[in-house]
Amino acid sequence: MTVRIAAATYAVPPDGESVEAVLRRENDRVETTLAPLSPQARQKAEEGLGLSRVRVCSGKQPYDLVLEAASTAIAEAGITGKDINLILDYSTFPGENSQHLSFAHKLSADLGAETSVNLSFKSGGCGALHLAMKTALGWMSTDESIHTALLVTGDAAPAGSRSLLPVTVQGDAGSAVILRREGAEGPLLLGIEVMTLGHLHDAISLVKTNGHLEIKVDAACMENEVMPVYYLNLYWLVQKVLNASSLRLNNIDHFIYSNISQRDREGFRRMVGLPPGGLPPTPMAEYGHTFASDLVINYVHLRREGRIRPGQLLLFASAGIGFTWGVTLARA
Repeated sequence: MTVRIAAATYAVPPDGESVEAVLRRENDRVETTLAPLSPQARQKAEEGLGLSRVRVCSGKQPYDLVLEAASTAIAEAGITGKDINLILDYSTFPGENSQHLSFAHKLSADLGAETSVNLSFKSGGCGALHLAMKTALGWMSTDESIHTALLVTGDAAPAGSRSLLPVTVQGDAGSAVILRREGAEGPLLLGIEVMTLGHLHDAISLVKTNGHLEIKVDAACMENEVMPVYYLNLYWLVQKVLNASSLRLNNIDHFIYSNISQRDREGFRRMVGLPPGGLPPTPMAEYGHTFASDLVINYVHLRREGRIRPGQLLLFASAGIGFTWGVTLARA
């Protein structure tokens, strides 16, 4: 079975806010979260974000962004809603005021995907795109009638929870990826590897405080338990997916990685052995970190710049809540 990325698009709200304003408004939250860290760790957490602004949902809500991205992806793939056989919603934080049990069901109706199988899961955060693609491939491999899958995520930070220091600052976005079987055009999926460590599930969690949802970061857990294995697990998955295709790191033409922070991107750059400046620029300074939409945004950005040429190898990598790591290999 051959499956290709037939289309990938994203949508962000028109409204934005400076990271400086976010951190000033959420100062008490930041101080409480960083309190368990040493002065050296606090300084490291507050430096190297590389984020200037974030996009913020107001008039447009996460479902609006998802519908916009999905509609654009359908047009880009040259199909109609009726061609979609599977819709998978992997949103992690789909907005505190969302009235939808799952975006997948409403999308099925709004896009005219009359006979699609509609699924959703809520885990993985920044690493969820790999989980979604692997899930879609599983359905495709066992049901020949599933030729086209639409994968979507729409995420917005709950009010007052935009700062996720010592990790990042959260922006809002929606994105869509269309996978198609034989006969389609687009990057060919060569392999997907994922792993989770459930004992780290509380490193970043969603809790209810005074009747409102809030994203909680356990800074001590991130510092003492997650970070010692963070890049090790990413590197292990990278090697695993490359070995399965008899490839090496120096064969990769484009590394597509998250926009968590400039500090984190530098860590990944060193992990894969790229020189300073070896990772391509992304819109992270303007959009902030957008959970699983980061990979789609960065892939689309590369493609729009004309930097991806036929035959080149693409390696997508990210990690997020769960705690989840994922790597996807594709050939353009």
